[in-house]
Amino acid sequence: MKVDYRYERMKMRMDMKVKRMIEGGSYYTYLSEGCKLCRKGAKLVLFITGECYESCYYCPISDERKGKDVIYANERRVYKFSDIVDEINSMSAEGVAITGGEPLLKFERIKEILRALNNSGIHVHLYTSIPANERIIRSLSEVGVDEIRFHPPYLRNSERYIGSIKSSIKYGIEVGFEIPAIRFEESIVKITNELDIFLNVNELEFSDSNFGRMQTHKWKMGHCYEAIGSKEIADRYAEVVRKFHFCSVRFKDIAQFRRRLIRMAFNMPEFYKVTNDGTVICALIECDESDRENVRKYLLNKKANFFETDDGFEVSEEFVEKNLREILNYGFKVSIIERYPTYNRIIIEKSPLR
Repeated sequence: MKVDYRYERMKMRMDMKVKRMIEGGSYYTYLSEGCKLCRKGAKLVLFITGECYESCYYCPISDERKGKDVIYANERRVYKFSDIVDEINSMSAEGVAITGGEPLLKFERIKEILRALNNSGIHVHLYTSIPANERIIRSLSEVGVDEIRFHPPYLRNSERYIGSIKSSIKYGIEVGFEIPAIRFEESIVKITNELDIFLNVNELEFSDSNFGRMQTHKWKMGHCYEAIGSKEIADRYAEVVRKFHFCSVRFKDIAQFRRRLIRMAFNMPEFYKVTNDGTVICALIECDESDRENVRKYLLNKKANFFETDDGFEVSEEFVEKNLREILNYGFKVSIIERYPTYNRIIIEKSPLR
């Protein structure tokens, strides 16, 4: 499909919004509501399944999820609906991003979850590589999907999505393409502009799971795990697409992820100290299972605020400083830790106290 770029550039100068630079080298002329919420760190990522028809070499999904029928809400493995609700509450989520794998392989699962979230006022956007028919689009609209982002695998056969895009518009769903910057595809440009939808272009990213495949396809990794040369491909799209958003690897880390951490951290008990990066600092009293009840009784007797974990009990730094000698005399190990406020509680730094 041939595009007259002289005409496209002239038309864009007439009706294109001003390009806005944002964090981490990202920029846009248009942001969908889903992207606005992601930028705030307000979107919960609902990984609906790791199963997928495709095997795109650039897919960054981890080996523990890829090809497996598992559900995650952010970092939390989901076994029941209340796990999703708990994660929504933990970050005061204003939206949900449904992803995978291929989410539409679990169409009934999506509908069941969204029906349960009905009337929550939460914004929902969904990623898919399937050119869904009108019946599916209508059903997604009825259960509360506000936005759909289509990804043509390897950026091939984008014309197959025209019917799905038109159905989405018909049923009031905001719609666009979301693609990795692996190459410039003229047909995507033409469809995006002619149907007046948005185009999100993601900087290509290396991960533990796709590293070998990326190298096989001649990509080289930059210092932030970005694929060298990917941004330049995105810049070419920006020149000729009216509703455009470039999302860099750095932006995902310094803006989206960090802001989500901060939202989660400030929802935790006040004895946790929140850092500028969204991590939390506290003291950890470690104990064997046989001593757990004794530590619990001790903390209750001291009227201490605490949170019980698999490793022991998290308390404030101030409490430990005041009672350190007494705690050590009981034979318990004590450390100051810095960790993520996420469900998997990954510890970044640990400093034992003596």
